[in-house]
Amino acid sequence: AVIIDLRDNGGGSPFTIQIISSYFLEEYTYLNSFKWRGEDIIKQFWTLRYVPGKKMYDTDLYILTSSRTFSAAEEFTYNLKNLKRATIVGETTGGGAHPGGSRIANDDFLVWVPSGRAINPITKTNWEGKGIEPHISVPRNKALDKAHYTALEKLIENTEDEGKKQRLQWALDGIKAKLEPQKVQEEILKKYVGQYTRGIVTLEGVHLFFKAGPQKFKMIPLSETYFILDGWADVRVEFVFDDKAKEYAIKACFTDGRSDIIKKVKEKK
Repeated sequence: AVIIDLRDNGGGSPFTIQIISSYFLEEYTYLNSFKWRGEDIIKQFWTLRYVPGKKMYDTDLYILTSSRTFSAAEEFTYNLKNLKRATIVGETTGGGAHPGGSRIANDDFLVWVPSGRAINPITKTNWEGKGIEPHISVPRNKALDKAHYTALEKLIENTEDEGKKQRLQWALDGIKAKLEPQKVQEEILKKYVGQYTRGIVTLEGVHLFFKAGPQKFKMIPLSETYFILDGWADVRVEFVFDDKAKEYAIKACFTDGRSDIIKKVKEKK
């Protein structure tokens, strides 16, 4: 899958839209047109018959948007949404489809006046003033994780290799923890705090952190006992109760299926 992030893109050139779109559309495709004020001619924009490099005609495409996505960035989004070529994830865009410029109204004011309008060949209209609604609506700060999550779900569904499916599921669980973090009671979290043979677990506010040497990782719960380490994708942490020591230990789980027990250091009295 390919994810294109337009959340902070305020616009650009329709010629760039032609180039990028040509990597994802196999057929020679009518993308958009512009009708200019005072002119009878409608300028059409089509994909290019040739672009260098690898084409991605069958690659799943996701476009991230926010209220700051505007103008040409919206056109790219609008084109591919209506061509049913991309999944849009994020917020409704800003709603700027009419190019124009400033005009002097008097000595004190400038007025922005549109000089043309975009016309989509499929909808026969554009996104001016209303923006483009995403297929999957989420706050802008969650759009990337949501697109990644959706792409992984589809990959898992279409994968028969069990080893590959397991690795994809590992990544999916990590993103799910960020999107939908589990709430764990403070009394339970406090039981995990302490010095371990390979690191320290601390509780700061409502979050656990694992410190190994100079590095410190936020622990995001998948359950009451199972956590991901934000920024350390290859390791998961499970707290297991050691009946012999009458204390919790850490079971470090790795992507290749290995696991290792990290014992808690008893406090000296």
